[in-house]
Amino acid sequence: MNTMPTVRHGRTYYNRGPNDKRGIVGICSVIFIVMLLIVPPIILIASERSRYTRFIALSDALDSDIVELNHHHHHQHQHGKDGDSSSSKELLRSALATPGTLVHGTSTHIETISTDSEMSVSIPGALTLRRNAEYCQWQEVQSQRCQTCTRTVKASDGSSKEESYQCNCVTEYNYVKAWRSRRILSIGFDQPGAHHNPQRDPMPSRVFVDEDAKLTFREGEGGDGDYNNNNMNQQQQHNNRGIQAHLDPNMLSNGVRSQPYRLVEFVPNGRAPPPSFFSRIFIFLGFPTRNTRYEPMQLLKDTPYSPAATRDNFVYVGQGGYFFSPHESATSSKLFNYFAQYLEGSLFDWQMGDLMPSCTAGDVRFQYEVQDPTVVSVLGMLQRKQDGERLKITPRTMHGIGDVNAATIGLVHAGHSGARAMILAEDSDSKNRAHVVRGLLFLWSIPASRLAGVALERELGESSFATQVEGVFGLFLVLLGAVWLLVWGETFGAMETTLVFFTGAVFGYLALKSAVRRGAGRRWHGVVCRVAKWANAPPEWRVEDSYVPAPPTGNTLGGGHGGTRSKML
Repeated sequence: MNTMPTVRHGRTYYNRGPNDKRGIVGICSVIFIVMLLIVPPIILIASERSRYTRFIALSDALDSDIVELNHHHHHQHQHGKDGDSSSSKELLRSALATPGTLVHGTSTHIETISTDSEMSVSIPGALTLRRNAEYCQWQEVQSQRCQTCTRTVKASDGSSKEESYQCNCVTEYNYVKAWRSRRILSIGFDQPGAHHNPQRDPMPSRVFVDEDAKLTFREGEGGDGDYNNNNMNQQQQHNNRGIQAHLDPNMLSNGVRSQPYRLVEFVPNGRAPPPSFFSRIFIFLGFPTRNTRYEPMQLLKDTPYSPAATRDNFVYVGQGGYFFSPHESATSSKLFNYFAQYLEGSLFDWQMGDLMPSCTAGDVRFQYEVQDPTVVSVLGMLQRKQDGERLKITPRTMHGIGDVNAATIGLVHAGHSGARAMILAEDSDSKNRAHVVRGLLFLWSIPASRLAGVALERELGESSFATQVEGVFGLFLVLLGAVWLLVWGETFGAMETTLVFFTGAVFGYLALKSAVRRGAGRRWHGVVCRVAKWANAPPEWRVEDSYVPAPPTGNTLGGGHGGTRSKML
C-alpha cells in the first residue's frame, strides 16, 4: 500500500476578453447565489428550534427527581447475600414503577466488546468502535490569473457608469492523487479520462457499538466529579455486588462525551513497538503524541474468512493500523477509459509523476478507532429487558416539544460526573452549537445587508465604514430577535429578545438614514441585477433602470459619518 501522492499537470487555457459567465453556467451561478442568500436564515430557524427543544428537555431533567444507582448502600437493612438488600430492591422498584424516571450512576466495571462483523474484528473494552474509510482519488486543482479591466455599462434610460471586471484570464488545471476521506466525482474534471475516480465503497465509514454492554454500579463510585470510597472497607467492597444494568445502544448514538477516540493497531503479542527516532525527538520537544491502542495480532485470526476479505480482498497491512483493498478494473472499463483519454488527447500524455509509486485510483483502506473509557457516568431511564429479569438503561424522550433527537436524554460521559454536571455540560454543548450557527448568520449579514440596502434604494458599499457596520448589525440583530420571538416566544428571555430586536432596529434606522442614495428605479429589479452581478453574469443580463444618482437634500443627521451624511435624504 503506497502512500506517496502523485502530481500531474493538466491543460492551460488562455481566455481573451471578459470573464463573464454565460449560458447554463451563468444560470447555475445565479441559482447558487440565491441559495446562499435563502438557506442561512432557514438553518438559523432550525438551529434555534433544536436549541429550544434541547433546553426544555435538559431543564426538565434538571428539575426531576433522579435516582442515584450508586447510593443504595447507606440506608439498606443488610439482608440477603452478596450485597443484595431490601433498600436496593426498593431503589429499583421506585425507578421502574414510574415510567420516565431518570437514573444516574457511575461505573468502573464495564463489560463490553464492539464488533465489526464484516471484517470479523472485535475490540474488548470498547464502548464504540469507529471505522474510518479512505479512498485513493484524484483531486482537480484549478487556478486562475486575470487582469482587471474597465468597461461602460448602460441602463434602460441611457445613463451609464464605469465598472471594473476580470479579463484576459489564464486558467490552469493540475491534479493530485492521494488518500481522501471522501470519494470525488471525476466526471466534471477537465480531463476525466486521464484522472478517472472509481466510486467503489465496499467498507464505508461507520460507528459500531456493543449491543449488550453491561455496567455495574457500586456504592461510593458516584458523585459530582469526585471518587470517594474511603468510607467502605475492602470487605464491604468485595461483598457489594452493586446494581448491574445493560446499556441500550441508543445511549451511545453520540459516542462517549469527553472521551477522545484513539487509533487501534494490531501488533505481535499486543506489545507497543519502540518509538521511532522522530517520535523520540517530538517527545523530547514536548509535542503531544497520539494515544494508540495496541492489540495482539491473534484478534485478526478470523479476518481472512470475513465477508470483506472474501468479497473485496481486504487484508491487514499495518502502517498505521490500515486494512487495504486494491482496485481491479474490468477489461471493459479499461478499454472505455482508454477511449476517453484518446478523445481528450491525454492517451500519450506521460509525465514524471506517473513514474512515482503511489496508490491506484479506486483503492480503499480503513482503520479503526475506539472509545474505551475506564470510568463512565450515565443518565437515562431504567427499564427491564424483554426477558423480564435484566435491567436496561435507555434514553428518555419528551414528545410533543420539537425534534426527537434534541428532546432525548440519554447521556454517557467519561469519568466521574454527577447528574447535574452532566446536564449542564450537555446544555453548554447545545449552546455552543447554536453560537456557531449565529456566527455564520453574522457573516451572511454582510452581503445580505447590502442587498437589503438596494431594496431600500441605498448603497451600503459606497457608504462609510461606520454605516456599513450599522447595516450589518441592524440586519443581524433584527433577524436574530425575530427568530427568538418566533421560537422562544414570551416564555423565556422575553426582555433579552426585545432588547436584541430593538437594538437591531436602531442600527438599521441609522444605516438607512446615513447610507448613500442610489439611482431611482424598480427596487426588485435592482435586487435582481445585484444578484446577477455577484454571480458574474454578463452586463446584458443585468441592465438596471437608471444609474443617475439620487439628488442630495438638506436633511442630514450631521456628524459622525464623514462625507456620507451630505448624500442622505
